[in-house]
Amino acid sequence: MSDDTSSHLSPEAIFSSHPVYGGGTIGYGSTTWRGLVPAESKQNVAISLSAPVRANEGGTVWGAFAGYEFTPYFALEANYLHYPSATLTFDEDSLFTFDYNQQTALQTNTEVVFIMGKFMLIVPRTSVRAYSGFGLANLHRDDFVNEQWKVTPTFGAGLNYNLTPQLMSAIEFNYTAGYGEAEVNPINSFVPFLYSLFFKLSYRI
Repeated sequence: MSDDTSSHLSPEAIFSSHPVYGGGTIGYGSTTWRGLVPAESKQNVAISLSAPVRANEGGTVWGAFAGYEFTPYFALEANYLHYPSATLTFDEDSLFTFDYNQQTALQTNTEVVFIMGKFMLIVPRTSVRAYSGFGLANLHRDDFVNEQWKVTPTFGAGLNYNLTPQLMSAIEFNYTAGYGEAEVNPINSFVPFLYSLFFKLSYRI
């Protein structure tokens, strides 16, 4: 009886009656190691000494999240996202192969945790909300060259929809800033910028 009543509530009432939510994330994501690879027309001996000649990245991103809606128009949400590994290939005569025992490849892993404030607008006469958000992320790069966490800004935008009063789905795009500096061997300190598009399914309490 209560379920039937809740199904006829306004979107505002549904959101307010189940403010706590959590669930899982699946989609496509990519790091930006490819940005260190010079265009083929610009590759030369000097550049190949420090920059990778090839980067293989992108694939399935997955994670989990939990949030609290203070109002139907604002929520605070914590997220964890695991990005696919990237593999960088270096020239046999590069500084990388010289510094790391003649290895020509580096596999690097990336994950990120972030807290984001989400500002939402309800599409009239629907249970759809359009939202944008921003917050702070702690981005983790992990490989044998560098293992570090970097605090950086993150931004997101998407749409969410109540499938039932307690089951919510969403499609979201996220961008997390990375870090880089000009140096002879840029991979030593580079932390990749992150892009992802994913589907989220959550249960509202």
